[in-house]
Amino acid sequence: ICRPRGAGKNYMYCNSKARSKGYDGQAHGIGFGGTVDCPRLFISETFEGCVAASGDMTFKAGTLLPPPLPDTPATKFFDIESVEVWGVGGDDIVAEALGSRDQQRQIAFANIQKARKVDKAQFLDDFNSGLFDSKAFAHKQQVNGRVDVCVPDDD
Repeated sequence: ICRPRGAGKNYMYCNSKARSKGYDGQAHGIGFGGTVDCPRLFISETFEGCVAASGDMTFKAGTLLPPPLPDTPATKFFDIESVEVWGVGGDDIVAEALGSRDQQRQIAFANIQKARKVDKAQFLDDFNSGLFDSKAFAHKQQVNGRVDVCVPDDD
């Protein structure tokens, strides 16, 4: 157990904005102790390249990882293979959380379905206008002006 020593105040850091893909310049995951730039214990959003240092100003010194095997160098980096998550609260809180999760999934599903639907008339107009480089309507120019062909003028 590494108890607080009172010199530092960085007990916990959490950046859950995983979708920004690092553009904000901050580490994405959860960290304890150390600084925002270099926490003592850091678990990344991908569970790879996690860090466990042996000391910082917030908590007393002590190793957080098991000792290395013989003839292997000590390291402060590790990967997580599995995680066990516990929820705390009564049945009402768990039901509310599950309901919120389902609502978010329904919103995401509706957005995906909406994105899949194509306005066919607009799509055809885009092709016809020349917005896309396509020869799909090149025949209209070729037959325009012929006596035996009647092509309505769309423009």
